[in-house]
Amino acid sequence: MTFSFSTFYNLCSSEARYELALDLIYEKFKPAHCLIGKFIDADTRVKTVAYSVDGERSNDIIYDLEGTPCNDAKTSQGVCAISCNLQQMYAEDEILKIFDIDGYLGVTLRALDHKPIGIMVCLFDEKVVVSEEDRHWFRELSLLVGAELNHNLEIAAQQILVKQLAKGERIAKLSSWTWNISRDKHVFSHEMRRLLQHREETLTLDDFTDCLTDADQKRLRVIIQKLRTGHLDYIDVNVAHKKRTNLRGLYRIIGRVEQCEEQRDERVFSATVQDVSYIYSLNKQLELTNVVFEHATEAIMITDGDNKIIMVNRAFERLTGYTGHELMGRDPSVLSSGQHSGDFYHQMWNSLMSAGCWKGEIFNRRKNGQIFPEELTLSLVKDEQGEIVNYVAIFRDITEWKRNEAQLMFYANHEPLTALLNRRCFIDIVEEKISASRSLHTPCSLLFIGLDHFKEVNDIYGPEIGDKVLVSVAKRLRNGIREKDTISRYGGDEFAILLDNTDVKSALQVAKKLSEKIKQPYVFNDLTVELSASTGIAQLENRGRITAAKFIRNAAHALESAKKTHRGHVALHNAAIQNAYLNKIKLKDKLKAALKANLLTVYYQPIVDVQRRKIVKFEALVRWFDDEQGMISPGTFIPIAEEFGLIHLIGQFVLEKACQDLKEMHLHGYEDVSISINRSVNEFKTSNDQFKLVTQAISNAKVPFDKVTLEVTESMATNRYTWELLSKLREQGVKIALDDFCTGYSSLSHLIENQVDYLKIDKSFVDSLMADKNKKVMINCLLNLADELGIKVIAEGVESQSQLAMLEQLGCNHIQGFYYSPAQPLSASLRLLQEFNSGQVFNDELIYISKSSQQH
Repeated sequence: MTFSFSTFYNLCSSEARYELALDLIYEKFKPAHCLIGKFIDADTRVKTVAYSVDGERSNDIIYDLEGTPCNDAKTSQGVCAISCNLQQMYAEDEILKIFDIDGYLGVTLRALDHKPIGIMVCLFDEKVVVSEEDRHWFRELSLLVGAELNHNLEIAAQQILVKQLAKGERIAKLSSWTWNISRDKHVFSHEMRRLLQHREETLTLDDFTDCLTDADQKRLRVIIQKLRTGHLDYIDVNVAHKKRTNLRGLYRIIGRVEQCEEQRDERVFSATVQDVSYIYSLNKQLELTNVVFEHATEAIMITDGDNKIIMVNRAFERLTGYTGHELMGRDPSVLSSGQHSGDFYHQMWNSLMSAGCWKGEIFNRRKNGQIFPEELTLSLVKDEQGEIVNYVAIFRDITEWKRNEAQLMFYANHEPLTALLNRRCFIDIVEEKISASRSLHTPCSLLFIGLDHFKEVNDIYGPEIGDKVLVSVAKRLRNGIREKDTISRYGGDEFAILLDNTDVKSALQVAKKLSEKIKQPYVFNDLTVELSASTGIAQLENRGRITAAKFIRNAAHALESAKKTHRGHVALHNAAIQNAYLNKIKLKDKLKAALKANLLTVYYQPIVDVQRRKIVKFEALVRWFDDEQGMISPGTFIPIAEEFGLIHLIGQFVLEKACQDLKEMHLHGYEDVSISINRSVNEFKTSNDQFKLVTQAISNAKVPFDKVTLEVTESMATNRYTWELLSKLREQGVKIALDDFCTGYSSLSHLIENQVDYLKIDKSFVDSLMADKNKKVMINCLLNLADELGIKVIAEGVESQSQLAMLEQLGCNHIQGFYYSPAQPLSASLRLLQEFNSGQVFNDELIYISKSSQQH
């Protein structure tokens, strides 16, 4: 084939010209591979526009320039020729090895400004020698190919630009309008037909004006006439379509008359026509919002992303005494009262950042220095990228409301004569103190004081003096105790005092001191009254489990005993405590014997994956059936085991038995089922090698480590040694579950610093899920957080279909509870697995099992 310029340019398409070039090259050099390619991706890659293998056309390819001979050829001004050993020279180029290439011939294709735009390459599978004459020929051909490629790239760029302009007009709902006034010729861009919903291919000025309202038709024709006569050379008007809606049909026309660039004596009107319906609607809404903002009764403050004040409303100015001009650009801390700690603001900001809003009560300061309480709501405003652009604060002065609230609260909680707490409020406080004492492991004492022969005072001196005596007694009692202690007029002539963090010895001392105070004479003018008081004491140890009513009743019984013994006497309610202690010792001995005789057993409660409708896990739960007392609740004997150092024996028994039973489940074909085993913090002692005990139990049972989960409570989060040990076990494959989450020592940092595989939602949250919106929100947040951290969540204590449906809706897929089944022996668990995991069991049947278990 003979090379000819005319032959090259007479071809009808670029594809044909590229193919001709490849044919000419193959005829000349017989290369194994020949390609013409353009640079893409900032000149880091090559995409072929023509490619042949052994002279036959092949599919286009894309390859990286880095590490190839083409990369060196790109920087060369001439022809790059390498006769042999190409693979050794470019060892990183895998294509050379795949195609077994030995020789190379390449030249860069350049634009008219000499910028590299592509490359023309020959690859040889054997040594090749290219003469100077052949190089010159190859170079000449590259100039023709480069010119063709440059032409195609420019056309493609122009097409892209036209498409982008049309797309931009469509997105902006913008059309162009050109009017050659001298020739009276109007030209509208394609987008104008879309704006007007005009279906015809051609669009005239009359078509445009006819679709407008009658008033705007007349106004636009007047404007056009003024433009034609030269009385007007610039316009910016809005006109409306006859079928205008809130979202389309309002057009803004902006145009100017200028001299034509080609014919200076001709005048041309150039304008844009844009649909501004949405923008106009937004402006109207903004105006309305501004009216609401200025006339709102609540104070509103808006800050920028750096929390600098940019806007306040009139209510804010009236409430604080500041003007918007005074506060512009300042930090809201100018209103700070100084009455809140750094922790308060830290928690407030943490809540705001995590939830997007915060609501609460806060004290702020007016311009005149007056401090006032306010109800404050803070909200975040974010842009499309999720960046904070504004903070919005809405608040109102609640001074009067707080005053009324305090007064109502006082009368609701206090007895009117002595101003001491009334019985109802005192019982509530005692209940809270009992819970706190149990959680913090601190004791507390309760004094029940009864005035001796007070009826005689009333009978002799009258109720008025009796009331004065009661008021005086109340003052003496209040002055004789600490601020953190709680005192109540429990009834008639009886007073109850809760001594916080007080042991028996201290309580007795306080009781005697108060008795001496009460014995001092009461003088009212010329009248002197003397009386004594008897006191009963009940002691709540830090592990005591008692209700407020029982606690107070114990103290009242002690008071009765004191009065029977001697007036003015102090008696300690120790019989109930002694009996409880003896029972505890007895139960401890029975528990030791039961452990020695291997009388404890392990039951298993299923954990169901509701998405798969299968049992995926069992929780191992220890059970104790005593010949005398029957079934003894774990809530009774587990605390005793904890107290007397038996918990590690129970824990190891449960671990070994559960692992052996898990092996039995696997032998029955349920190899995907795992087991959860509770571990006490007291088991994780430095002297107790839990790592060895746990790993040996799993190894002896020959079950996979990743099928065993250790459940620990939140209180263990405070034990660094425990978490280090759990981390080592986790490295072996053991899974870790955090039990009773959100009920005690919850801290998000524990989830981040100490990796766990499961979180268990406590039954108390599930019980109140349907009635307590806050619990629902908290569970939802927990599920979202766990999902982000890659942690599975198990809801325990599920007992109803409504609870299950709500948890499924929130995204909790692992369910444990009586809804499916109570804890059962291994044999029953195997039957449950066979029925449930084969899909043969029905929910009604499971609910029946659950209810039967509850009844028995």
